[in-house]
Amino acid sequence: MYQTIGACCMATQQRRRQLQRFLYVLLCGFLIGIVWAMGAPDHTWNLLLDQGFSEQEVHRSLPGIFLGSFLPTFGLLLCCMLLGLSAFGQAGSILVLLYRGIGLGVAASHSYLTWGLQGLPVVLFLQLPHSGVTSILLLLAVREAWRLSSRFAAFARNQPGEDGEPLRYYWIRFFVLTLLLMIGAAGDSALTYFLSGFLIGDLSGAV
Repeated sequence: MYQTIGACCMATQQRRRQLQRFLYVLLCGFLIGIVWAMGAPDHTWNLLLDQGFSEQEVHRSLPGIFLGSFLPTFGLLLCCMLLGLSAFGQAGSILVLLYRGIGLGVAASHSYLTWGLQGLPVVLFLQLPHSGVTSILLLLAVREAWRLSSRFAAFARNQPGEDGEPLRYYWIRFFVLTLLLMIGAAGDSALTYFLSGFLIGDLSGAV
């Protein structure tokens, strides 16, 4: 029994350290995005890098806001899910985290370059909740993809891997992550719809 408890504690610590390493990758991407946007603010501002984190358009419909909040992260979740089915998916999942971090850095830099410290309410109420929730979901998705990809990699190298659970649990976890993303996108859409006109409208008038 003690051996079982010790093994469970060790596995929990390993998962925690793994998430910490993934978080470091995300933070590295964030710093890269800040430096990139500060160095070339006129060339980095586009949907590909922004990933739906910027709050610039005030007059948008609620469905349009929801799609802008949901689709970029859903595309990354789908990418992670597919990467987990490959023996080379570990490197790809790291690139997904790096890309997400760059998007966060670009959005934060653009808010500062556009509004300065006056844009702090926009960051706190419109960008931070959405970026925090989606980044947590993406970290969990990368962890799942990394774990399954490592099993495929061990099989390809004819090495013994960890005992795997049925593949259906993998699909179930990504289904749950997608549902949580939909809930988070709905909350972000409500905040953006009701607050963006107040917050961004005042800033636009001030600028």
